[in-house]
Order: sequence, then structure tokens, then C-alpha cells
Amino acid sequence: MHSLSGTELDAVASLSNLINLTFFGICSGSTISFSIVLGTGSGLSASVHSDYVALTAVSALGTIYFGIRGLMDYIRSKREIQRIKRGG
Repeated sequence: MHSLSGTELDAVASLSNLINLTFFGICSGSTISFSIVLGTGSGLSASVHSDYVALTAVSALGTIYFGIRGLMDYIRSKREIQRIKRGG
């Protein structure tokens, strides 16, 4: 059995949150990029425009999903760390 200090426990718990935050960043960057293309791409054909609208919508949904999952994981890990630190 290994003993961990409070700061080490915080560091270990924050790693579990990384995947959701990574995908949140990718999706939010994609949403911004596709929105810029829609805002400035006046010469797009109708089919390409509809493709970018769909990509923007899917990226926005991914941003919302991974943002919520990241926040939920963060809150859950903080509660669990506090429970462990209290000795319960």
C-alpha cells in the first residue's frame, strides 16, 4: 500500500478529467472554425454550405456534451478526493 499526500491525490484525480477536456477543446475549436467559414464564405455552393452548417452543429453538440462531462467528472473527482482526505 502506498501513501499519497493531498497534492499528489489532487494531481492523480485531475488526470481522469483529461480526455473529456481534450475533446471539449477539439470540438470548441472546430465549432469556431466552421462558424468562421460560414460567416466569411460567401462563395460557397449550396451543398458545401449545408455541409458546413451540419459540421458546425455537430461540433457544437460535441462541445456541449464534452463540456458537461468534463464538469461532471471534475465535480465527482473533487468530492471523492474530499471524502478520501476526510478518511471516509
